[in-house]
Formats: sequence, C-alpha cells, structure tokens
Amino acid sequence: MRKNWFNRLLLSYLPVLFVVSLSLLLMTYLTLNEMAKRSAVRANELLSQSIKQKIDDVLTNIDEAMFKEILGNDKLKAFFQGDRTGDNRYDDYQTVSALRSMMENNRFIDSVYLYRVTGRSVLTPTTYTGIDQFGDKEFVGRQLTSLKPYRWVGTRMYREQPNSKPVSVVSLVKITNLGDKSMMIVNVRTDRLSELIRQMSDSNLSFVELVNEQGALIASKETQGDVPDSNGRLRSGGKPLSSVQSSYTGWTVRSGMYRASIVDWVSSLFYVWMAFGFLVIVLGIVWLVYVTRRNYKPIRSIAARIEEYAKLKQQSLNREEKADEFKYIETAIEDLLDRSSLLQEENKENMAYRKRHVFLTMLEGGASASAQGEPWKSELDKLGQNSPLRGLVVVLIEMDRYAEFAGRYGRRDQFLLKHVLSTGHQELAEGEPVEVWSEWVARHRLAVMYMLDDGAADWEPVQVCERLRAWVEQHLPFTVTIGIGSFQTESELAAESYRHAMDTLNYKSSLGTNRLIGPADLNSMPQGEMFKQFHPIRAVCQLFRSGDPEWEKLFDDLHVLVRGQLFAHDELVSLVTYLIHHLHKEVMELPAELQVLWNGFHDRLLKIAEQKENVDEMFAELRRVLSEASEQMRDVREHRHHHQLMHEVKRYIGEHTPIPTCRWLISAKHSA
Repeated sequence: MRKNWFNRLLLSYLPVLFVVSLSLLLMTYLTLNEMAKRSAVRANELLSQSIKQKIDDVLTNIDEAMFKEILGNDKLKAFFQGDRTGDNRYDDYQTVSALRSMMENNRFIDSVYLYRVTGRSVLTPTTYTGIDQFGDKEFVGRQLTSLKPYRWVGTRMYREQPNSKPVSVVSLVKITNLGDKSMMIVNVRTDRLSELIRQMSDSNLSFVELVNEQGALIASKETQGDVPDSNGRLRSGGKPLSSVQSSYTGWTVRSGMYRASIVDWVSSLFYVWMAFGFLVIVLGIVWLVYVTRRNYKPIRSIAARIEEYAKLKQQSLNREEKADEFKYIETAIEDLLDRSSLLQEENKENMAYRKRHVFLTMLEGGASASAQGEPWKSELDKLGQNSPLRGLVVVLIEMDRYAEFAGRYGRRDQFLLKHVLSTGHQELAEGEPVEVWSEWVARHRLAVMYMLDDGAADWEPVQVCERLRAWVEQHLPFTVTIGIGSFQTESELAAESYRHAMDTLNYKSSLGTNRLIGPADLNSMPQGEMFKQFHPIRAVCQLFRSGDPEWEKLFDDLHVLVRGQLFAHDELVSLVTYLIHHLHKEVMELPAELQVLWNGFHDRLLKIAEQKENVDEMFAELRRVLSEASEQMRDVREHRHHHQLMHEVKRYIGEHTPIPTCRWLISAKHSA
C-alpha cells in the first residue's frame, strides 16, 4: 500500500512539476539573458568611455609635451632660425637630444622629427637629411598645402627612409614658425594603442575598436583587427553595443559582444516565449488543484481517526483554530516523540546512576540487587556487561599530590583534567582482550575493573597500567600511582581485589609515587614497627632542645632508618606527628622567648605531616624547617647570654695581656 500511495503521488505531481519547472527555467533564462544584455550595454558604454578617456589622456600629454618643447626649448628654436651659418652640428646634436628625451619620457611616441622650410631639411633622432631623401616627404607636402586645422591624423603608413619597412601610425603636426610654416611631427604607432586597449579589456567575449571620422579602423583589441562591413557588423559576428566619440580627436571608440546566431534568434522572440511560459504555469496550477483535492481525502481520514482516538483516551492535543490537518497530525506525532524521548532520557540517566551504584556496591562487597542468591552476572547483563567472564582485576589509580593540584586549578579545569585521565585510560586499553569499567570512587582516585573474557588467559594489567602512568607523566601536569589488586575468578569477589588495591596504595608513602604497586611489592621491604623508632626520635629531640648540632646527624640516621622499612601512610603520619609532638614537649621546657619563637615553626611542621605524601618529601621538609628553627634559636641564645660580648672581652684580654696574667684572669673568671 505504501508503494501504491507513493506511485500515485509521484504520477500526480511529477509531470506538472517537470513541465512547470522547465517553463520557469526557460523564463528565468530569458529574463537573465535580457538583463545580461542590458548590463552588457552599460558595461560596454563604461568600457568605451574609459578607453576613450585613456587614449585622449595619452594623446593630450603628447600634444602638451610638443607645445612645451616648441615654446620653451631653445635648442629646438635654434634649429628653425633662418640665419644658420657656419658649423651647426653641435646645435643639431643638442636638438636631437631634446627629441630623444621626448621619446624617452613618453613610451607611446614612436618617432618625432622637425622640418625646416628654410633649407628644406629634416632632423630626426637618428638622421639629418633633405626633404627629397626623406621617406615621409609626401605627408609633409600635404601638411604644407593643407588648409585644415592641425589635429591628430588618422592611421597612415610611415617610413623614415625610402627603403625602410613602413609602420602604421597616427600623427600630430604643429607649426613651429608661423612665418615659413616649419613644423614638428610626432608619430604614435597604432599597435601601441591596440596594446593599451587590450590591457583595459581582457575579456574574450567582447571586442573594442578605435575608428576615425570616416569609420576606418585605427586600433583594435585584436592583434589583427576585424574590419567592419557597410552595416557596421564585424566579420566575426560581433555587433557594436556602444559608441563614444572623442571631442578632442574626433575618433570613435566602439565596443560590443560576440554573439551566436541562435542566441540572437532566441532573444528576438523574448516576449513570445514569456507568454508561452505563463500559459504553461496556469495550466500547471489547474492540474495541481485537481490532484490535491483528490489526494486530500486520505489525509483528512487520518486526522479524523487521530482526533477520535484522543477523545477516547481523554487527551487533548491543543489544536489551534487555524491549524490544518497536517499540523494536527504533526502535533500528535511530536507529542508521541516527546514522550518517547523523555522516557529514553530518564532511562539513560537512571542507567548511569544504576551503573555507578552497581560498581560501587561490587567494590564495597554489598549484595546484589537481584533476587536472593542470584549472582552479580545478572546485574551486569542488564547494564550491557554481558561478555563471558573468566575473571577480573581491580586497579586503583591515585593522583599524586592532590592538595597541590586542587590549589593550582579551578573546579572546571580539575574536571577537564580528570576527564582526560579517564578517557586516556579507555583509549590505551582499546585492543586489549578485556572489558574496562571505570568510575571515580574519590576526588583523587579512579577505580578500574578489568573483566577478562575467555581469550585473555595470560593477560596481566601491568603493561596497560605502565603505559598509562608514562602517558600521564608526559602529557598531564601531574603524576599517578597505580595500585594493582589481586586476580579473582568470580564477580562476587571484586571487593577482595579492590581491598588489595587499596592496601598497595596505602604503602606508596614508603615505596614512592609515580609508579605501579602490586601485592608482590609489599614483600620487598621489612614491615616497619612504630615502637622501634621512639628511641631515635627522643634522642633527636633532646639534642635539638640543647642546641647541639649533632641532632642533624641523628635526624638523617632516623630518615635512613624509616626509609628502609615499610610503613603505611597513616603509620608514617603518626610517626611524624609523634616526632613533632615530642619536639614541642622538649622546647616547652626552654625559656619563654624560645617557646614563642617555636610556636610558628610548630604550625609549619604540622602542615608538613598533612600535605606530603612520601617519606623522603616529609623528612626533607622537616629537616629544612628544623634547621631554620635551630638557627634562630641559637641566635636568641647568643644574644640572651651576651656570648658575643664575652668573646670580644676574651679576645681583647688575650691580645693586650701577658700570657701568665691572661691565664690567671681566666682562672679567676672560672672560679667566680
């Protein structure tokens, strides 16, 4: 039925969609083509105007340069003087330098020469000759007899020598001497004007040409310009779209687009095609109305059944007055999806809490939440941990120096770094033949349960834990100590493995941080006994109270003694606390000023016992603080008994009194 309904809708709407779409595409194409045509006309007008202005600027600059040279260059004036006698070669050389300077200052000038009527001589940048031997003598002759104003002359062929190759140029003539009509002629090559046009119009879809008043081609964008016919069309098929005439030269810049004949034909029937498109659209609308009315009946039937069901279940879907049947159906489906999503979110959240609860209950050794006597496997199956279980190992990952870590980072950064630690462990354990389950059991401890399947007969967690420890040391701003529990074959014994992992971590104060600690490591050192350390502690405290420097040696011996034994963290803290307490008791027997001094150090010593995690850190920090306290207490003693003054008196007497007398005074002092 779904297939029949789909085919029915497809055959109902697809033909009209196809026909209307083609009509719209045709109308859009014709509209865009017409807009493109008008835009092309405007663009060509702007292009022609820009090219005309640029050519006028180039030619005007040449015109002004000629005018400036004629009026202000004495070297040129000297050439046209009528009383030239003697040797004038140096003057002619300077005139040639002026002509070359004009050509160097304007790259469009191809050639320039001077004609002096007196003597009928011509001077160019390369030669000095008579008019009869000059290759451009016909042009000079026409200009002498012409009555027209001197303006830019359209394209012509120029040669300097009668046998040289001619080039196409445009020329400007200026009279330099009104008395005899001597003149200065500048020639500009037309191919340089063509190059200028090509630089300003680099499109391959348009043409640009420069023509004179008679329509003769002067320059074109093409290397070899197309010649227009009598109707103004180029042989390449292009038709001018814009034409701009220069008021300075009288020349015209024309531009247009190359067109194909089929495009011209389609554009000519623009309005006919538009009318045909509108007619097709109207017919399509009529067909859509008919098909929609026919396909509406099943939709209305579905909406009626939903409304009937809602009334039967005494539920309201809050249908708006202006809402249509599709909106009503959509509201019903959305209500159904919302209820389903809410149930899924609640189930997902409950599953996370349930999973954590089961994990902690297993580690604490609690009973299963299932029926009496049912093993933990059923609970694990409900949580998705349904792989065949051959055994499990619990590993406890503890962050070292957590107090410093918590003081250095905010709550957000702490959460992020802990997340990186747990995620990094999951990635490192990928590919291992075990299923990993981890949860944070304390702020600084992450418990991991490795559940081994049948393919992990000889698997050990040491390699994975060592990779994790090295990775944390290299990439995170803290280190971890990992305690490895015992292997258990039943899920009910997970608490036993967890207890062994906690026992191993309790001895990291003696075994060190940033390492792995397993059950075998607890047998590597003798078990420490608290009462055996009491005598060395009392000896250190008594020497410290008396100010004897030997206390430092005994303190170092005590450090070596404690480090060679295995103490749990609580035992080590108790031992250090006993040392601090006994020191405090001994110092309290000293004078009041020493007691006041000691109180500040006493607080610092207590913080050391709380903050440091291993025996080396504790004893190193204790020694540093006790050394500082000993120095200050010695200074107080020396000032209190005037030791410094007595030393000065003894030194003075020894230096200024004979030896027998000195001994007598010393004996008398001791007797007193």
